[in-house]
Amino acid sequence: MSLFSFRSSDGRDIAPEEWLRWWASLYPRKDNLEHNDLIAKHESLSAADFERIGRWKDGAGTEGRWKPNVASVAYQIWMQAASELPRCPDENRVADFLDNWSERKCRNEYRSGEVQQKRFGLSRATTLLHFISGGRFPIFDSRVRIAMTRLLNSSVPNKVRGYLDSYCPLFSEIAARCGTEDVRVVDNALFCFGDRSLQFSK
Repeated sequence: MSLFSFRSSDGRDIAPEEWLRWWASLYPRKDNLEHNDLIAKHESLSAADFERIGRWKDGAGTEGRWKPNVASVAYQIWMQAASELPRCPDENRVADFLDNWSERKCRNEYRSGEVQQKRFGLSRATTLLHFISGGRFPIFDSRVRIAMTRLLNSSVPNKVRGYLDSYCPLFSEIAARCGTEDVRVVDNALFCFGDRSLQFSK
């Protein structure tokens, strides 16, 4: 079993169950309400629902942010999802699904004449998988990677195989150590534990 370092906000070692309660309690309630509504619809997600997933993931709460050429928003690829209505892949096709979506590229063109291309990325691809799987697959974003480094004192590769072969088993192990089957609570705790502003000694 992996040696996790479960810590409080002041860096003290605490029991896994206490770690889960404390960090999960810090997650924004509004984000969970939107998340849970979309998860409940995972078998019948509409085009509008995929747009909601994109807005939720990219923090595009206003119309001014939900459009092309916004640097932090992968609008074009989320709209592809809204058009294609992807469904949860079979177990043996998950890696292909993540490879496909994470490598899709947005093209942003700005008034200055600058053109940028950016990948949809693994964080968004796992978010898409998370919702179409009804929450069965966890989200793997930058905060989660920071959280895992703090828990393990080593990093999980930001690659499809790193996600499937390392992160998903570790996620299940964390849930077991914390005594919960509620994977969303574990997601919330990891998100908050991975806050960049926290300062922990090595």
